[in-house]
Amino acid sequence: MFNRQFKALMAVNLRLLNPQMTSKYRKKGLVGTKMTKKLLLQFVFNLLIFGVIYGFSMFTIDYSKMPGMFTSYILMFLILGISQSMFGIYNVFFAGKDLNSYAPLPFKQSEIFISKIVTVVLNIVPFTIPLVTILFLTGMRNGVTLPVNLVVSLISYLLVLTIVLLICAIIVLKLTQIKTVQKHPSMTMNALMMISLAAAMFGILSTNQASNASGDFIKIKFLLPLFYLSRDPFSSGGLITLLTLFVILIGLIFGVKAFVLPHLMDQVTQVSASFQRNTSRRKHHESHSIVKILNLYNRQLLHEPNLLLQVLVNSVMVPLIFVISFGFARIPADLPLKWVGVFFVGGIALAFFNTNQGTLIANLIALDRENFDFVKSLPISMKKYLRQKFLLGFVFQNVINLVLVVVIAIVTKMSFVMLISTILGSFLGTYLVGQYYFARDFRLRITNWTSITELFNRGGGNFEMVGIMFIIIIVSVIALVAYSMAIFKASNPMIINSLVAILILIVSFAVHLHYQKYFWKKFN
Repeated sequence: MFNRQFKALMAVNLRLLNPQMTSKYRKKGLVGTKMTKKLLLQFVFNLLIFGVIYGFSMFTIDYSKMPGMFTSYILMFLILGISQSMFGIYNVFFAGKDLNSYAPLPFKQSEIFISKIVTVVLNIVPFTIPLVTILFLTGMRNGVTLPVNLVVSLISYLLVLTIVLLICAIIVLKLTQIKTVQKHPSMTMNALMMISLAAAMFGILSTNQASNASGDFIKIKFLLPLFYLSRDPFSSGGLITLLTLFVILIGLIFGVKAFVLPHLMDQVTQVSASFQRNTSRRKHHESHSIVKILNLYNRQLLHEPNLLLQVLVNSVMVPLIFVISFGFARIPADLPLKWVGVFFVGGIALAFFNTNQGTLIANLIALDRENFDFVKSLPISMKKYLRQKFLLGFVFQNVINLVLVVVIAIVTKMSFVMLISTILGSFLGTYLVGQYYFARDFRLRITNWTSITELFNRGGGNFEMVGIMFIIIIVSVIALVAYSMAIFKASNPMIINSLVAILILIVSFAVHLHYQKYFWKKFN
């Protein structure tokens, strides 16, 4: 299996997974096998760092005595893994533009399939590492010896992750064999993901709020076998669970081999051709205004297959799962006005947390591909053109943040005044962090990306996105706790609020001037 051809495929996919890191190493003179080893070492290093970070954040919870919390957290990160797997599989097999290039080459379909699945795995690992952490901490709390605990946790994680990936692959690849789906692939995938996204959000919120008298969450029965396996691997329940996972995996492997691989390349060709037909259709609009034409063009960029739904997953599901994993607290409805500033800062923190490299404002320039250079040659102001793009991304992200703030307000019973303060803070935070990601989009602009997944992986990939989320969580918690303690103990909270307001104004003005000088001024 791991012959020279398969290794060559994996080397190509590793480079596509993070083009910026590849370019960085290439400039240092690394090529061929040395480049591949360096990329793998970087991935393993990031994996270890994130494992340690997750471990510290979850260390205080004794999952071995709380099966409800164990199953709830496992479900949350499984949902995140499933959503990212569905998108990843669809993007690398059908929305990408490189797979047809392998058809005339001497590669087995099984090699192409596995190499692409491994690419998806590398992309979703940052979102699913908490599964390993939870499994390991459960065994550790129950006294399972370190070597056994580590091996069982890793085996359980790999089995579950592989089963999820194969199930998602079978669903996506079998769906695209239906003729109606082949005619409307993007619409079908969007509908499927919208249904799963809505079901996931409902499950996450209802699971988080349901608890029993002991303070634990309600147990999710179909995930309890994993709890017994990690808590006591050598018990009859643990061994039966392990055996069952292996049997399911073997069955899925045979299913993929029998029903998916024989028609893989023909299926990819058909669906890719449908994509080309659908994306090439453009409505003709009579207009004599270049500005109106460019506005229409910017809106049509949103028709990129799976773009908006992937943005929604990164902007809503990912942040919400991370926020819920740290727990929601009920907020008293009769808080006095002195707390308005704290909620305003909370809104800024939420916008920083919620706006990431997978959001629309962080990718609008790169969506132009080669057209960006064409627009530069037109007799129009590039500054106005980019401001239109920024405004589109800013409004879109504010709508998403508004929905998320309202959901959190409902769950936490936030008062109306505090809700308005949080919304205003999120607007300011979106503007400030939006400047950074918009300028980053221009700095990391690529024109030859083959899929949305590759586009979103610019820079440090998903490791960078999740790492920034953790940093924002830590900094936000420290800032909000310090601010709250100052308000609580101050004899005159107005002074504290005024000082914080002045600090926010100074920082906001400094950020605005910075990007006016070092980014927007380039296009005068």
